[in-house]
Amino acid sequence: MGAFLEKPKTDKHNEHGVGNGLQYGLASMQGWRIEMEDAHVAVANLPGVLKDWAFFAVFDGHAGAKISAHCSEHLLNSITSGEEFQPSSIAEFETESEEKTMNKIKKGIHAGFLRLDESMRQMPEVASGEDKSGTTAVCALISPTHIFVANCGDSRGVLYRAGNIGFSTQDHKPVNPIEKERIQNAGGSVMIQRVNGSLAVSRALGDYE
Repeated sequence: MGAFLEKPKTDKHNEHGVGNGLQYGLASMQGWRIEMEDAHVAVANLPGVLKDWAFFAVFDGHAGAKISAHCSEHLLNSITSGEEFQPSSIAEFETESEEKTMNKIKKGIHAGFLRLDESMRQMPEVASGEDKSGTTAVCALISPTHIFVANCGDSRGVLYRAGNIGFSTQDHKPVNPIEKERIQNAGGSVMIQRVNGSLAVSRALGDYE
């Protein structure tokens, strides 16, 4: 059946934990895919100067599991290794304006995504063309006062409060007018609602071909 099993694997992996005043739970199931292509990370207490922060992320892999697994292991470090999250920069959060702090953190998260994506190009299996997998990503970096949500692709983050949706991320799909224009300006095309008639998301980690 190509990339699918004859019968789905319905065994579920469940996990829960607490930390920094947070409670979390997660569940995953392989389903019809030949291998488990999805991954996650849940860290309720970050190390070092970010000990009061938490990080959660989900990665919806496609065309294989390598990129999603790598991202689950390295995205957090790729973000927090940037200059925006070094001890000297964290100390400035106490004295600088809230707007400056927010922009600094947003910049750091964005840079972390780009660093990770660029570094994965050098992985031997990727560089040789043997591995062509990719993944979407949605993550939440939680400070003592704010929740920073970032996404790449069509994995969606939703903030639900008092019975109402207070916030949700915007899916990166080729049919989105802004995304379609960006793709075409880069020399690509959108056919049958896919990038170059193949990829169903307009942004992803991996997918280098």
